[in-house]
Amino acid sequence: MKKKMLLAAMALPFLFSMASPIPASELTKGKIGFGFDPGLVAGKDYVEKQLVVGMKKGMAIQSIESFALSTGARVAKEIENAVLLSFDSEQAVIEAANKLIARPDVAFVERNGIMRIPPKPTLQDIKNEKKNSVTTKGMSPLSVSPDAGTGYQWHQTVIRKTAALPALSATPPTVAVVDTGVDYTHPDLAGQVILGKNCVANSMDPFDDNGHGTHVAGIIAAKGGNGQYGEGVSPNSKILAVKVLSAEGWGTWFDIACGMDYARTAATIPATKVINMSLGGGYSELIHSKVVAIKSAGKVLVAAAGNSDTADTTYAQPGADPDTALRVMATEENDCRAWFSNFSPVATPGQYNIAAPGWEIPSTVPGAGFEPMSGTSMASPVVAGAAALVWGQLPTLTRETLVSRLVANGKVINCGFAATTKRVDVSKAITGASETAIVGRVLDPFTGKAPSPPTVPATVQALNGTTVLKSDATNTAGSYEMTGLTAGTAITVAGTKTGYIPGKLRSATSVASIVLGPFTDAFFKARPAGNATITVDWKTTQPIVRGVTGMADSKLGWELDLYVKLPSGSYVDPYFNNGDLTGAPYVMNPRDTYNDLEPLETVVIGSAAENGVYKVFVDKYPYSSTFNPSWTGSGASVQWANGGTLGAFYTVPATCDTNEYWYVGDLTKTGTSYTWTNQNVCSATMP
Repeated sequence: MKKKMLLAAMALPFLFSMASPIPASELTKGKIGFGFDPGLVAGKDYVEKQLVVGMKKGMAIQSIESFALSTGARVAKEIENAVLLSFDSEQAVIEAANKLIARPDVAFVERNGIMRIPPKPTLQDIKNEKKNSVTTKGMSPLSVSPDAGTGYQWHQTVIRKTAALPALSATPPTVAVVDTGVDYTHPDLAGQVILGKNCVANSMDPFDDNGHGTHVAGIIAAKGGNGQYGEGVSPNSKILAVKVLSAEGWGTWFDIACGMDYARTAATIPATKVINMSLGGGYSELIHSKVVAIKSAGKVLVAAAGNSDTADTTYAQPGADPDTALRVMATEENDCRAWFSNFSPVATPGQYNIAAPGWEIPSTVPGAGFEPMSGTSMASPVVAGAAALVWGQLPTLTRETLVSRLVANGKVINCGFAATTKRVDVSKAITGASETAIVGRVLDPFTGKAPSPPTVPATVQALNGTTVLKSDATNTAGSYEMTGLTAGTAITVAGTKTGYIPGKLRSATSVASIVLGPFTDAFFKARPAGNATITVDWKTTQPIVRGVTGMADSKLGWELDLYVKLPSGSYVDPYFNNGDLTGAPYVMNPRDTYNDLEPLETVVIGSAAENGVYKVFVDKYPYSSTFNPSWTGSGASVQWANGGTLGAFYTVPATCDTNEYWYVGDLTKTGTSYTWTNQNVCSATMP
């Protein structure tokens, strides 16, 4: 039987690629920085015929201007403690570099490196050489504000922005977005944006001609309650727009440093105290010096960890710079690492010090638009918004105490991470109080979306036996949150909705003084008697590892496929043979979870299907280089129903270990009746 294959190199969402940094052995030579290693390419890795000269503190830039005149170079740009020189030839660059490193007033000399935005993120896989892109999931209103699109913003529930918070400050800190600029005419940002510097064009019009910066700005501070799309994490914050990247999505170290200087020194009301940089690249002495300057100014720099699915720090600036205040990894809906996100190695657990949602985060885009994007570029502004929100509530905090409060009060997570980390929790960071709550989503496994119609909510209940402890109406994305539970109580999560089968969604568990979840559970659609529905759901499909180093098998996500072996001996599955409900065999598996990364699948056996024994089993994609080779931790459960009546509920046996197949049981069909025979065993061979 053929197995699924992943692309060797998937499209990486919103990080800036860069040539490898200067090796440590080269840096020991003194003042020579980035750009002089063999193999680097002018126009790709750095700007040809340019040189960045960093001055020692207190040294006059004018002396370098005089030097430039004496060598035939010209001063292209100046910023605090640095000069960009332009030459007529590469030979002149080398000659000048050799002279400059000998000067006592020069701190470093490096090329003017280039960074680029890769293509818009899509996750692709190859299945018999057929590519399938991730599709946008259905998303809809959530109780953040009355704005119609807030339900798209699942991250607001996960970071506890939808919890009961104190009245928000009307004047939280301004957040600088150092990026491609901001579309300050967007209806959800109009009036929120302070026009800062355009370091690319050397003007004061930072309009976004790319889209990335506008998306980042909306995540931070889209206005709430204005009848528009949604709202930012800190909707009362102003955005200081600083443009350092071109319409084509590339920029230079010097322009980025220019933007960092401007964001650090700009006089705004309210004061700019948080700076977001959803970008990065190889090591640069110039950028590092600006990171240190921001730290010394008492401002919080928030930066993306990068999207290379690795613990390697080749992507180093500023996301892995230890002087960057908040170094942000990305998570998905179930608090697991998003498949692309860089992560801290076990040996250096604080390399990146906080995580936040970064998978399909919807936000503003130019032209009054809204759309979801993925990347640590999206996780970083979630944290930047959280920093501004918390600082607005607790204005006496310093840079250090704010960072400590955000990290210390984050939810402890380790799913998909090599080292245990913290996911930002704004409720706990503001109040300091733990919640006893359950958060999750219910989805129709046939569609992978909220139960239909999404405008009619389902009711999710926390039960102790038959006693209803708490309940919540789902939003139109299927999300719920039940707060105020009593710690130590055994509960079962159940759901009801017209057109769906009422019953258990999640087996009994004990509630601690934490926010339990987020979970994703399958909700059965009711069908006429004689139509059997079988469903599997599990913890998560992410992260997907593509052979990178630094990640143990136990930190991978699971890819499970639900199979039914027909009485004829053939199989219906989500990939090789989806089946058909309108014709033979009248059995269907409608979707493969790997196409949308929602961790649930289903098979429906129609009333017109042949009588006989239907073997039900789950195939765990086995390769450790891609998905978790063990069932342990998957939380996989299978349930079935005939028409509107629920049948058995099974969880994967602890003895399954690395066996590929979980043979759950047999459904014997006789007309419109079904009889279940339990098997619940695992093996290395297909039933």
